[in-house]
This record gives sequence, structure tokens and C-alpha cells, in this order.
Amino acid sequence: MDLRQLRNFIHVVELRSITAAAERLNIAQPALSRQIKSLEEELQVSLLRRHGRGVMPTEEGIILARRAATVLEDVQELAGEISGNLAPLSGTITIGLPPTVSEILATHLIERTMETYPDVKLRVISGFSGHVKDWLLRGKIDLGVAYEGQTSPSIKTRPIIIEQLFLIQSPDADGAKEGSPVSARAALAQPLILPDREHGLRGRIETIAQEADITLDIVLEVDILPTMLAFVERGLGSTILPRASVIQHVTSGRLVARRIERSKIDRTLILMSPLNRPSSRLISKFAEFLTAEIHSLVTSEQWPGTTL
Repeated sequence: MDLRQLRNFIHVVELRSITAAAERLNIAQPALSRQIKSLEEELQVSLLRRHGRGVMPTEEGIILARRAATVLEDVQELAGEISGNLAPLSGTITIGLPPTVSEILATHLIERTMETYPDVKLRVISGFSGHVKDWLLRGKIDLGVAYEGQTSPSIKTRPIIIEQLFLIQSPDADGAKEGSPVSARAALAQPLILPDREHGLRGRIETIAQEADITLDIVLEVDILPTMLAFVERGLGSTILPRASVIQHVTSGRLVARRIERSKIDRTLILMSPLNRPSSRLISKFAEFLTAEIHSLVTSEQWPGTTL
């Protein structure tokens, strides 16, 4: 096994085709096939499954491709450190964020990326946690931020922060006063405006209500955050959200955010990365950068109601 074989194998896994990989690498297809066969014989496992449209990596093939990518990056960084010619991060990376997180994080992250990594082009797309997971599995995004509960054998997850949820009300609602606490039972008993069941927030609230034997009174289902908040402002119901996602409305006096006490309602924000395709130096370094930026927002109290 040598670095050239590992590098070529990664191209095969990325393209799902020996023919396409051979064209990209500018080598003969039979020679590339022999390299793969040599790896399989050395490791005594099948690395690829052949089919009519190309190849698919086996579980062992995926593991090898991911570990090989790490090895090659380590070798490249080592050479750069020794020679003093370590290349700056560059390329395009796409991340997926839930709507409430996007409201807080997207602009900050884009600005910080431009400052810190000027050669990196960051694309941000927003969708429910379930959609973010699906995009990651299909290769539409490189990294995903979502709320707990999004699991898959092909996704690696790690917790980033715990986000407390607040009862969000119109200032004219009964008992509504900025900063006044409310119990979880009283919050869940309110007429609520919530997203539909595809949204992780809805599932989290329903789970807590079931555990407390509370029947929710859902007066409206709205998936668009600005529309949801507009209905809350009009007094048509309350909602339950992170305080940071409504901070401008609270500061301007258009909404009230009440801390839920006694039995807190919270949820864990997680970072998701794919296990079904090779990683890269850009993705691994940006994952660290993204986590550090979120933690920075929390410790500087720009993301209120959260803990590391």
C-alpha cells in the first residue's frame, strides 16, 4: 500500500466510477483496476461493489477512503509545515442550517469566513433539521447543523450547544411581561403557533408535552419563521423558540420572551458530517472553525439562552 494507491482510490470512491477516475487521473483504466485489486488482496477485503453504472464502496471501502484522506492531508500538512509552504484553505464549502440558527449565525459566519479564510467561498442554505440531514446524505452539503434526533449510520454527530427555549408572546397577551418567568406547564397550555411535524422543534415540544401529560392547543401551523412571528405579534397565539431568534423583536418591544422555569425546555444543537464519503482538509478545518464561532457567540452573550 502506498500513497499513490490511496490517492487514486479516493478518486474512485468520489466519482463512483473507475473509468471516470482514470480519466481524471490521466492513467489507463486497467492500471487503476490493478491498483484497486492489489489493495483488496493486501487488505483481504472487498473495497468496491461493481454494477452496470459504475462502482459503490463497501463499508470497508468507505472506512479506507476516509482514513486515507486523513493520512494524505496529514502528509501534505507535514510537508507544508517543514517547508514553510503550507497552503491556505481554499475552495467552496456548503453548510446547511435550520431557520432559527440561520437567523443568528449565517451573516456572522459569512463575514468571519471572509475575514479569516479569504480564499474560501461559503454557501449557506437553510431548511428544517430533517432536510439538513437528507442534504448531507445526498452530498448536497458538506456540513450540517441541526437539532438532536437526526441520526444515521452514515452521519457523524457531535453536540455543540444546549439551547433553552422561551415562551414568545405578544406584549398584549395575558400575563406577558419581558423577563417574567413561566412554568413549562403554563407555557405548554397556551394557544400555540408551531411549525408542522417535520420540524424538529415541533417534535421536541410534543415529546415534552406527552411526558408531562399535557394536550397541546395548536391554533396554527406555520413553517416560515417571519410569518409565525407576525401572527404572534397580532396576538393570535404564542410560540416557543430560542430567545436569540427573536432578539430584534424583543428589543423593539414587538414581542416578549419569557424564560421557562422549573422544568426547562431545551434542545441540543449538533454538528453533522458525512461518513459515506471522504473528508477533506477544508471540511475538517471548517468544522472546527464553525464550532469555535458558535462557542464565541455563546460566551460573548450574542447567542443568549444557550450553554456550551
